[in-house]
Amino acid sequence: MNEVKDITQNMQANSEPLVTVGLPTYNRPAGLKKCLETIVNQSYKNLEIIISDNCSTDELVQQVILGFAAKDNRIKHFRQTVNIGLEENFNFVYAKATADYFTWMSDDDYFDTNYIAECVKFLQQHPDHILCSGIARYYSGNNFLFDEKMFKLDQSIALKRVATYFSKAGKNGNFYGVFRNHQLQARPIGEHVGCDWSFMAKMAILGKLSYVSTTAYHRSADGNSGTRKKMVKKFKVNRFKALFFETYSAYEIATHIFEDGAVKAKYPAFARFLIICLVFTQVNMLLFWNFVKKIFAKK
Repeated sequence: MNEVKDITQNMQANSEPLVTVGLPTYNRPAGLKKCLETIVNQSYKNLEIIISDNCSTDELVQQVILGFAAKDNRIKHFRQTVNIGLEENFNFVYAKATADYFTWMSDDDYFDTNYIAECVKFLQQHPDHILCSGIARYYSGNNFLFDEKMFKLDQSIALKRVATYFSKAGKNGNFYGVFRNHQLQARPIGEHVGCDWSFMAKMAILGKLSYVSTTAYHRSADGNSGTRKKMVKKFKVNRFKALFFETYSAYEIATHIFEDGAVKAKYPAFARFLIICLVFTQVNMLLFWNFVKKIFAKK
């Protein structure tokens, strides 16, 4: 009976395009175990699973990885000899990908069983779209907090997609969608404040982005490092920049959008300059307004 099941799954996998799941990890053995269980048990079988241990000090991390790799030959695992930083670890697993579709997975999050299948299905049915995600759901421990308000960027004009993105960007759950690989020429994640926002803007320039409500990506709110104080510390921002952190962040996000050659080639130099100025203004206003709201919410 198991042999028939294995044959059926192999036939299914051979008819599906290969998808790479990039899993950067560091010192979270329990979370890593849970997210790996949801990856290897995806209804979508034709996967390449690339794990990069960022020189974890917890020995249990390697035990978890080796345990799963011994049972699943779809897993390719690497251990960094020194900690290369969060962004570079994300870039590392991306660089190792060979599939035409790619998705990142955080080691304290997990997928619904049908997540990859639903996202790939949407992309195959919509060739003008470059990325598809599910609903992003947030938890503190095992306690459900909220569903993120998802949005589509399906306008035919790229600048409208970028403007819409920065008018709605929040926790950025759509960052963990499945996207068409080989679109970018350089490292996709920069080492700067708001690098995930810059990445999503690059994708919005290259194609349409959407989501499906039939599946979900479950995110840990406890592991969110996006607070103002943490970001100032992480990127070693000096006192002056920290005082005007929202403006500094807007500048970093806007000026890194065209660092990739494929995105840069979409517009001449003057048009790129205007887009950077518009994005800077829009993001600066958005971040400043969010900052003001947080101050008044504490009173």
